[in-house]
Amino acid sequence: MKIKEALKIKNGDYILQKLLNKDKVWLHLNDNLEVPEEFFEILEKINSGYPIEYIFKEVEFFSDTFYIEEGVLIPRDDTEVVVERAINLINNLQTSNDKIKVVDCCTGSGVIAIEIAKHTNAKVIATDISEKALKVARVNVKKHNVDVEVKKCDLFNEVADVLVANPPYVESSWQKPNVYEPDIAFFAGDDGLDIVKEIILRAKDLGYKIAVIEIGYNQKESLSKFLTNNVKKFDFFNDLAGNVRGVEIIF
Repeated sequence: MKIKEALKIKNGDYILQKLLNKDKVWLHLNDNLEVPEEFFEILEKINSGYPIEYIFKEVEFFSDTFYIEEGVLIPRDDTEVVVERAINLINNLQTSNDKIKVVDCCTGSGVIAIEIAKHTNAKVIATDISEKALKVARVNVKKHNVDVEVKKCDLFNEVADVLVANPPYVESSWQKPNVYEPDIAFFAGDDGLDIVKEIILRAKDLGYKIAVIEIGYNQKESLSKFLTNNVKKFDFFNDLAGNVRGVEIIF
């Protein structure tokens, strides 16, 4: 197969850029060359359901490139709206020289904590219970040269001002997009809200001011009842597709 044919295949240009260490311009200028054998091996792996992010150990998020590996949740574009909301909120809260303290619970690869550290003046702590996730998060903190403290913890036990989280929020009956991402990053009970509710109650008990939490598109109604009984104020917000993606909470 020649490069010109490979470029028509989904992710073909990306795979070739990685394999050949060349940019798109070079590929198009040399599109009569044969693709390497490894190209077909990678295509076969992707077609079998293996995430391309795990093959090249990188993922794009919030216009940055992060390290990722099998066994850690792959960040999705949908989460970017949660990060934007959190960044705006934190910057609006920052009215003095005293740093706002932020905890990113269930940090996974650390992308949320890192972007918050990049775009605010907050003191950021990232927590997770998974050793593999913590390892990946630390690699990314070093890669992006940001001041984020990474801690192993079951959810969180830090006293802080703002909680941000993309926790497990998927119903136990739901089928994962692939078998390679960890169950612990997805599932949270029959309605998917077990951990979300636990996080909210813990933040309330620890005296947090605000939380920004990612949730599922179909959880607004059931979570509204819980929030009405437990917090002062809450506001759901949508992703770019118009689906409910998160909730901002004032305790």
